[in-house]
Amino acid sequence: MSTPKSPASKPARHRFPLIIRLFKPSDYRISTWLLLGGTLQCLLLAALPRNIAFLPPILLLAFRALRGYLQATGYLHNPLTDGVNYGRSTSQYPSADGTDAVKPSQDTIVILLLCVSFSHPNGAFSHGSPIIGKYFRQMWRDANAQREKYGYLGNMPPLVVEKDKSETYGPRNGDDQGKTMVFISYWKTLDGLHSFAHSEAHMKGWLWWDRGAGAKYKHIGIGHEVYEAPAGHWENIYHNFRPFGLANAKFPVNTEGEKEGEGKVRWVSGLRPVTGKEWKGMEVRMGRAPGRVELVKAAPL
Repeated sequence: MSTPKSPASKPARHRFPLIIRLFKPSDYRISTWLLLGGTLQCLLLAALPRNIAFLPPILLLAFRALRGYLQATGYLHNPLTDGVNYGRSTSQYPSADGTDAVKPSQDTIVILLLCVSFSHPNGAFSHGSPIIGKYFRQMWRDANAQREKYGYLGNMPPLVVEKDKSETYGPRNGDDQGKTMVFISYWKTLDGLHSFAHSEAHMKGWLWWDRGAGAKYKHIGIGHEVYEAPAGHWENIYHNFRPFGLANAKFPVNTEGEKEGEGKVRWVSGLRPVTGKEWKGMEVRMGRAPGRVELVKAAPL
């Protein structure tokens, strides 16, 4: 009986695509990528006749420039506009039947910021990084598969911190160094998030880190922040934007079955249009009186 091959024993032709996927533009500086491109061009010049070696970069650059111009001027379809919601919109808990929200900011939103930082010249291509990346992917797959159990609403694609040497966006104190990725996710309740934190998928990654990986891979850092925003304490607005952040979340709606107890939960978008004065102001989208940012308190009984 043959034994299964380990990833390391796979043929090079199978490992190469994986290596390419592990490289991210943010792992290295632009100058490093330019030097890599220049080196490849030198190799082409050494291996091929000069006139032929010049053709690949020139033709590729010309093709991309022409395609970009035609897309920008409308002669070709611009795929970057796919999914964009033109006009203003806001994401809210939908009504009980799954239709557009009537009451703004009507329930709690829990926000989890999960961060991983690489203080290594090779960024996310450093030792230990593929392992922690594997645990991250398993966690998000588990959250998606068990939305109802955890009250998981959705997340953003990972955000990569941009270097700000000139401190254009404020004092940095070194928090823009290395490579830092931030995962922002949304949950219905703290209880649901707590259940996710103690799930098998999350605990596998945490125990791997806590039982030695954190000390072994000191160039990797992890952290999180949690915020609970009660009803009436959160809002959002998007203008000419594709579903992003909370606008890309899905909210649970109970459907009624033919018999009692046969109902199921379906997940729907909470994105709704903002038209006229309705939903236009920040305070209105938080369920407060127009022109008043303080919380409207209920009258005493």
